[in-house]
Amino acid sequence: MPNGHGGNVRFGSALMLLVLLLIVYVLSRKEGLAWVAYGGYVVAAAFGWRFAHGLHLWKVTEYDGAYTSEEAIDRAVNRYLLGSVVYAVAAIAAWYFVTGL
Repeated sequence: MPNGHGGNVRFGSALMLLVLLLIVYVLSRKEGLAWVAYGGYVVAAAFGWRFAHGLHLWKVTEYDGAYTSEEAIDRAVNRYLLGSVVYAVAAIAAWYFVTGL
């Protein structure tokens, strides 16, 4: 692909997980399906993880990192690792406040 990402859309997986989280929320509000909301914690954590990837690693992985220095890759990986934890915890906390479970 011309952009070096094999046709993957930036934040595409995070957006799909956000849509899945919305579906889980709607299902959890139906009578007898309140237990579905607990699965939202896993989806929220996955959303935070994929959001961190799109935010911090997207640019440095263009063309498999061939045009990026090792220092820039190391900085981006460190930001990604820290960001994935922070964003996952933030998404889980937001899910907790939205659902109350």
